[in-house]
Amino acid sequence: MQRLTAALLWLLGGVGFATLLALLAPLGWPFELFSHFRVQYLAAALLLAVLLAWRRRAVAAVLALVVAIWHAFPAVPASDAAAAADCAGPAFTVATVNVQFSNTRREAFRAWLATQPADFLVIQEVTPAWAAELEAQTVYPHRHVLTRDDPYGLAVLSRWPLESVTLVDLAGDGLPSLAGVVDTGGQRIRFLGLHTHWPLTPALAAARDEALQGAAQLASTAELPVVVLGDLNLTPDSPAFDRLIEQAGLRDVMRGRGWRPTWLASVWPLALRIDHVLVSSGLCVEHAEVGPALGSDHRPVLARLRTQPRTAVTLGNGATDRPD
Repeated sequence: MQRLTAALLWLLGGVGFATLLALLAPLGWPFELFSHFRVQYLAAALLLAVLLAWRRRAVAAVLALVVAIWHAFPAVPASDAAAAADCAGPAFTVATVNVQFSNTRREAFRAWLATQPADFLVIQEVTPAWAAELEAQTVYPHRHVLTRDDPYGLAVLSRWPLESVTLVDLAGDGLPSLAGVVDTGGQRIRFLGLHTHWPLTPALAAARDEALQGAAQLASTAELPVVVLGDLNLTPDSPAFDRLIEQAGLRDVMRGRGWRPTWLASVWPLALRIDHVLVSSGLCVEHAEVGPALGSDHRPVLARLRTQPRTAVTLGNGATDRPD
Protein backbone atom coordinates (compact mmCIF):
# COMPACT_ATOMS: atom_id res chain seq x y z
CA MET A 1 0.00 0.00 0.00
CA GLN A 2 2.91 2.35 0.65
CA ARG A 3 4.04 1.86 -2.93
CA LEU A 4 0.55 2.75 -4.15
CA THR A 5 0.54 5.92 -2.09
CA ALA A 6 3.98 6.88 -3.38
CA ALA A 7 2.87 6.25 -6.95
CA LEU A 8 -0.20 8.44 -6.45
CA LEU A 9 1.96 11.26 -5.07
CA TRP A 10 4.33 10.97 -8.03
CA LEU A 11 1.38 11.12 -10.42
CA LEU A 12 0.04 14.18 -8.63
CA GLY A 13 3.44 15.79 -9.02
CA GLY A 14 3.36 15.02 -12.74
CA VAL A 15 -0.11 16.54 -13.17
CA GLY A 16 0.98 19.55 -11.13
CA PHE A 17 4.11 20.03 -13.25
CA ALA A 18 2.09 19.77 -16.47
CA THR A 19 -0.34 22.31 -15.04
CA LEU A 20 2.52 24.69 -14.30
CA LEU A 21 3.76 24.34 -17.88
CA ALA A 22 0.22 24.98 -19.17
CA LEU A 23 0.11 28.18 -17.11
CA LEU A 24 3.20 29.34 -19.01
CA ALA A 25 1.48 28.81 -22.37
CA PRO A 26 1.36 32.57 -23.15
CA LEU A 27 5.16 32.39 -23.44
CA GLY A 28 4.72 30.22 -26.53
CA TRP A 29 6.38 26.98 -27.57
CA PRO A 30 6.92 24.48 -25.92
CA PHE A 31 4.67 25.52 -23.03
CA GLU A 32 1.65 25.92 -25.28
CA LEU A 33 1.77 22.20 -26.09
CA PHE A 34 0.73 21.49 -22.49
CA SER A 35 -2.28 23.81 -22.64
CA HIS A 36 -4.24 21.52 -24.97
CA PHE A 37 -4.82 18.68 -22.49
CA ARG A 38 -6.70 20.44 -19.71
CA VAL A 39 -9.64 18.06 -19.84
CA GLN A 40 -7.24 15.15 -19.34
CA TYR A 41 -5.55 16.97 -16.45
CA LEU A 42 -8.98 17.60 -14.93
CA ALA A 43 -9.97 13.95 -15.05
CA ALA A 44 -6.59 12.78 -13.72
CA ALA A 45 -6.63 15.29 -10.85
CA LEU A 46 -10.17 14.32 -9.82
CA LEU A 47 -9.26 10.64 -9.81
CA LEU A 48 -6.11 11.34 -7.82
CA ALA A 49 -8.09 13.44 -5.32
CA VAL A 50 -10.44 10.50 -4.67
CA LEU A 51 -7.62 7.94 -4.38
CA LEU A 52 -5.50 10.14 -2.14
CA ALA A 53 -8.48 10.79 0.12
CA TRP A 54 -8.98 7.02 0.29
CA ARG A 55 -5.32 6.69 1.30
CA ARG A 56 -5.94 9.40 3.94
CA ARG A 57 -3.55 11.88 2.40
CA ALA A 58 -5.76 14.89 3.07
CA VAL A 59 -3.32 17.63 2.03
CA ALA A 60 -2.41 15.91 -1.23
CA ALA A 61 -6.09 15.20 -1.93
CA VAL A 62 -6.95 18.87 -1.46
CA LEU A 63 -4.09 19.91 -3.76
CA ALA A 64 -5.37 17.50 -6.43
CA LEU A 65 -8.86 18.96 -6.03
CA VAL A 66 -7.52 22.50 -6.43
CA VAL A 67 -5.75 21.49 -9.64
CA ALA A 68 -8.95 19.87 -10.91
CA ILE A 69 -11.01 22.97 -10.14
CA TRP A 70 -8.57 25.21 -12.01
CA HIS A 71 -8.71 22.99 -15.08
CA ALA A 72 -12.52 22.88 -14.86
CA PHE A 73 -12.96 26.60 -15.48
CA PRO A 74 -12.59 26.49 -19.31
CA ALA A 75 -15.10 23.62 -19.40
CA VAL A 76 -17.87 25.63 -17.68
CA PRO A 77 -20.62 26.07 -20.32
CA ALA A 78 -20.98 29.61 -21.62
CA SER A 79 -23.98 31.07 -23.39
CA ASP A 80 -23.45 31.52 -27.10
CA ALA A 81 -22.84 35.12 -28.08
CA ALA A 82 -25.23 34.88 -31.04
CA ALA A 83 -28.94 35.04 -30.32
CA ALA A 84 -30.96 33.10 -32.86
CA ALA A 85 -33.79 35.62 -32.50
CA ASP A 86 -31.56 38.28 -34.06
CA CYS A 87 -31.24 36.36 -37.31
CA ALA A 88 -34.28 35.74 -39.47
CA GLY A 89 -32.46 35.10 -42.74
CA PRO A 90 -32.06 31.73 -44.48
CA ALA A 91 -30.63 28.84 -42.49
CA PHE A 92 -27.82 26.70 -43.92
CA THR A 93 -25.29 24.15 -42.68
CA VAL A 94 -21.52 24.30 -43.08
CA ALA A 95 -18.94 21.65 -42.23
CA THR A 96 -15.22 21.06 -42.04
CA VAL A 97 -13.72 17.58 -42.28
CA ASN A 98 -10.15 16.28 -42.40
CA VAL A 99 -10.30 13.05 -44.39
CA GLN A 100 -6.67 12.02 -43.55
CA PHE A 101 -4.46 11.86 -46.61
CA SER A 102 -3.27 8.30 -45.88
CA ASN A 103 -6.80 6.99 -45.25
CA THR A 104 -7.79 4.27 -47.74
CA ARG A 105 -11.07 3.40 -46.03
CA ARG A 106 -13.31 5.79 -47.91
CA GLU A 107 -16.63 3.97 -47.64
CA ALA A 108 -17.79 5.76 -44.47
CA PHE A 109 -16.98 9.18 -45.89
CA ARG A 110 -18.64 8.30 -49.20
CA ALA A 111 -21.83 7.24 -47.44
CA TRP A 112 -21.80 10.30 -45.18
CA LEU A 113 -21.29 12.69 -48.09
CA ALA A 114 -24.14 11.06 -50.00
CA THR A 115 -26.52 12.15 -47.23
CA GLN A 116 -25.67 15.79 -48.02
CA PRO A 117 -24.83 16.54 -44.37
CA ALA A 118 -24.08 20.19 -45.13
CA ASP A 119 -24.74 22.80 -47.78
CA PHE A 120 -21.11 23.89 -47.84
CA LEU A 121 -18.00 21.88 -46.85
CA VAL A 122 -14.28 22.49 -46.56
CA ILE A 123 -12.21 19.29 -46.75
CA GLN A 124 -8.57 18.95 -45.69
CA GLU A 125 -5.80 16.50 -46.68
CA VAL A 126 -7.09 16.06 -50.23
CA THR A 127 -4.71 13.93 -52.30
CA PRO A 128 -5.22 13.06 -55.98
CA ALA A 129 -6.86 9.83 -54.84
CA TRP A 130 -9.25 11.73 -52.58
CA ALA A 131 -9.94 14.21 -55.40
CA ALA A 132 -11.03 11.29 -57.60
CA GLU A 133 -13.35 10.20 -54.81
CA LEU A 134 -14.87 13.68 -54.61
CA GLU A 135 -15.20 13.88 -58.37
CA ALA A 136 -17.35 10.75 -58.32
CA GLN A 137 -19.81 12.43 -55.96
CA THR A 138 -22.38 14.54 -57.80
CA VAL A 139 -24.46 15.83 -54.89
CA TYR A 140 -22.44 19.07 -54.77
CA PRO A 141 -22.43 20.81 -58.16
CA HIS A 142 -20.03 23.60 -57.17
CA ARG A 143 -16.51 22.73 -56.08
CA HIS A 144 -12.92 23.87 -56.00
CA VAL A 145 -10.25 21.21 -55.44
CA LEU A 146 -6.56 21.73 -54.72
CA THR A 147 -4.69 18.42 -54.47
CA ARG A 148 -1.32 17.72 -52.90
CA ASP A 149 0.61 14.56 -52.11
CA ASP A 150 1.16 15.73 -48.52
CA PRO A 151 -1.49 16.44 -45.84
CA TYR A 152 -2.22 19.98 -47.08
CA GLY A 153 -4.54 19.55 -50.06
CA LEU A 154 -7.90 21.30 -49.79
CA ALA A 155 -11.34 21.15 -51.37
CA VAL A 156 -14.52 23.19 -51.18
CA LEU A 157 -17.87 21.57 -52.01
CA SER A 158 -21.05 23.62 -52.22
CA ARG A 159 -24.69 23.45 -53.21
CA TRP A 160 -24.46 27.12 -54.15
CA PRO A 161 -22.33 29.04 -56.64
CA LEU A 162 -18.79 29.94 -55.58
CA GLU A 163 -17.27 33.31 -56.39
CA SER A 164 -13.64 34.36 -56.64
CA VAL A 165 -12.12 31.27 -55.01
CA THR A 166 -8.42 31.97 -54.67
CA LEU A 167 -5.40 30.28 -53.16
CA VAL A 168 -4.07 32.27 -50.20
CA ASP A 169 -0.66 31.79 -48.59
CA LEU A 170 -1.44 33.11 -45.11
CA ALA A 171 2.01 32.51 -43.59
CA GLY A 172 4.13 33.07 -46.69
CA ASP A 173 5.49 29.53 -46.43
CA GLY A 174 3.80 27.97 -49.45
CA LEU A 175 1.05 26.30 -47.42
CA PRO A 176 -2.27 26.92 -49.24
CA SER A 177 -5.60 28.11 -47.91
CA LEU A 178 -8.74 28.69 -49.97
CA ALA A 179 -10.67 31.94 -49.71
CA GLY A 180 -13.73 33.05 -51.61
CA VAL A 181 -17.41 33.94 -51.49
CA VAL A 182 -20.41 31.62 -51.56
CA ASP A 183 -23.82 32.93 -52.58
CA THR A 184 -26.45 31.17 -50.46
CA GLY A 185 -29.26 32.78 -52.40
CA GLY A 186 -30.25 34.92 -49.44
CA GLN A 187 -26.79 36.16 -48.47
CA ARG A 188 -23.27 36.27 -49.87
CA ILE A 189 -20.77 34.93 -47.32
CA ARG A 190 -17.01 35.11 -47.34
CA PHE A 191 -15.26 31.88 -46.37
CA LEU A 192 -11.73 30.80 -45.55
CA GLY A 193 -10.73 27.14 -45.51
CA LEU A 194 -7.35 26.28 -44.06
CA HIS A 195 -5.13 23.62 -42.54
CA THR A 196 -2.29 24.91 -40.39
CA HIS A 197 0.96 23.23 -39.43
CA TRP A 198 1.12 20.76 -36.55
CA PRO A 199 3.16 22.76 -33.96
CA LEU A 200 5.66 20.11 -32.88
CA THR A 201 8.71 22.35 -33.39
CA PRO A 202 9.26 26.08 -32.77
CA ALA A 203 9.40 26.77 -36.51
CA LEU A 204 6.15 24.91 -37.23
CA ALA A 205 4.42 26.61 -34.29
CA ALA A 206 5.55 30.01 -35.58
CA ALA A 207 4.26 29.18 -39.08
CA ARG A 208 0.91 28.09 -37.64
CA ASP A 209 0.59 31.30 -35.63
CA GLU A 210 1.52 33.37 -38.70
CA ALA A 211 -1.25 31.65 -40.66
CA LEU A 212 -3.73 32.32 -37.86
CA GLN A 213 -2.73 35.97 -37.86
CA GLY A 214 -3.31 36.10 -41.62
CA ALA A 215 -6.72 34.50 -41.14
CA ALA A 216 -7.59 37.09 -38.49
CA GLN A 217 -6.57 39.89 -40.83
CA LEU A 218 -8.74 38.53 -43.64
CA ALA A 219 -11.76 38.02 -41.37
CA SER A 220 -11.51 41.37 -39.59
CA THR A 221 -11.43 43.35 -42.83
CA ALA A 222 -14.18 41.47 -44.68
CA GLU A 223 -17.29 43.44 -45.58
CA LEU A 224 -19.43 40.28 -45.71
CA PRO A 225 -20.28 37.78 -42.97
CA VAL A 226 -17.35 35.40 -42.52
CA VAL A 227 -16.98 31.67 -41.87
CA VAL A 228 -13.54 30.21 -41.11
CA LEU A 229 -13.35 26.42 -41.33
CA GLY A 230 -10.53 23.96 -40.96
CA ASP A 231 -8.03 21.94 -39.02
CA LEU A 232 -6.28 24.68 -37.04
CA ASN A 233 -4.06 22.34 -35.02
CA LEU A 234 -4.85 24.02 -31.73
CA THR A 235 -7.54 23.73 -29.09
CA PRO A 236 -9.71 26.46 -27.54
CA ASP A 237 -7.46 26.34 -24.46
CA SER A 238 -4.50 27.71 -26.42
CA PRO A 239 -3.59 31.40 -26.11
CA ALA A 240 -3.17 31.40 -29.91
CA PHE A 241 -6.84 30.46 -30.25
CA ASP A 242 -7.85 33.35 -27.99
CA ARG A 243 -5.77 35.74 -30.08
CA LEU A 244 -7.40 34.52 -33.28
CA ILE A 245 -10.91 34.96 -31.87
CA GLU A 246 -10.14 38.42 -30.50
CA GLN A 247 -8.25 39.78 -33.50
CA ALA A 248 -10.65 38.36 -36.08
CA GLY A 249 -13.88 39.19 -34.26
CA LEU A 250 -15.07 35.60 -34.65
CA ARG A 251 -17.00 33.16 -32.45
CA ASP A 252 -16.50 29.44 -31.92
CA VAL A 253 -19.69 27.59 -32.95
CA MET A 254 -18.98 24.89 -30.33
CA ARG A 255 -18.66 27.34 -27.46
CA GLY A 256 -20.71 26.19 -24.46
CA ARG A 257 -21.50 22.82 -26.02
CA GLY A 258 -19.23 20.68 -23.88
CA TRP A 259 -16.01 18.87 -24.63
CA ARG A 260 -16.30 17.17 -28.01
CA PRO A 261 -12.90 16.09 -29.38
CA THR A 262 -12.42 15.93 -33.13
CA TRP A 263 -8.95 14.35 -33.36
CA LEU A 264 -8.28 10.85 -31.99
CA ALA A 265 -11.70 11.04 -30.37
CA SER A 266 -11.63 7.34 -29.48
CA VAL A 267 -8.15 7.56 -27.89
CA TRP A 268 -9.12 9.46 -24.77
CA PRO A 269 -5.68 10.36 -23.36
CA LEU A 270 -4.77 12.11 -26.65
CA ALA A 271 -8.21 13.28 -27.84
CA LEU A 272 -8.36 16.99 -28.73
CA ARG A 273 -10.72 19.44 -30.43
CA ILE A 274 -8.52 20.97 -33.12
CA ASP A 275 -11.04 21.20 -36.00
CA HIS A 276 -13.10 24.36 -35.91
CA VAL A 277 -15.87 26.40 -37.46
CA LEU A 278 -15.67 30.09 -36.54
CA VAL A 279 -18.22 32.72 -37.57
CA SER A 280 -18.48 36.50 -37.55
CA SER A 281 -21.15 38.58 -35.83
CA GLY A 282 -23.30 38.65 -38.97
CA LEU A 283 -24.23 35.00 -38.45
CA CYS A 284 -26.20 33.21 -35.73
CA VAL A 285 -25.46 29.64 -34.62
CA GLU A 286 -28.62 27.56 -34.36
CA HIS A 287 -26.87 24.23 -33.83
CA ALA A 288 -23.36 22.81 -33.85
CA GLU A 289 -22.03 19.30 -33.42
CA VAL A 290 -19.09 16.98 -33.96
CA GLY A 291 -20.00 14.43 -36.59
CA PRO A 292 -19.44 10.68 -36.76
CA ALA A 293 -16.24 8.73 -37.32
CA LEU A 294 -15.49 8.54 -41.05
CA GLY A 295 -12.39 6.34 -41.16
CA SER A 296 -10.12 9.33 -40.56
CA ASP A 297 -8.29 10.26 -37.38
CA HIS A 298 -10.48 13.40 -37.40
CA ARG A 299 -14.21 13.85 -37.07
CA PRO A 300 -16.15 16.57 -38.88
CA VAL A 301 -17.58 19.70 -37.29
CA LEU A 302 -20.97 20.87 -38.53
CA ALA A 303 -22.84 24.08 -37.78
CA ARG A 304 -26.32 25.21 -38.80
CA LEU A 305 -26.19 28.96 -39.25
CA ARG A 306 -28.73 31.64 -39.95
CA THR A 307 -28.05 34.99 -41.53
CA GLN A 308 -29.30 38.38 -40.55
CA PRO A 309 -31.94 39.49 -43.05
CA ARG A 310 -30.80 42.05 -45.56
CA THR A 311 -32.54 45.37 -45.06
CA ALA A 312 -34.22 47.02 -48.01
CA VAL A 313 -32.91 50.50 -48.75
CA THR A 314 -34.94 53.07 -50.67
CA LEU A 315 -32.93 54.72 -53.44
CA GLY A 316 -33.36 58.25 -54.71
CA ASN A 317 -35.35 57.09 -57.77
CA GLY A 318 -37.88 55.27 -55.59
CA ALA A 319 -36.41 51.82 -56.27
CA THR A 320 -35.18 49.55 -53.53
CA ASP A 321 -31.90 47.79 -53.08
CA ARG A 322 -30.78 45.09 -50.66
CA PRO A 323 -27.14 45.48 -49.69
CA ASP A 324 -24.82 42.50 -49.40
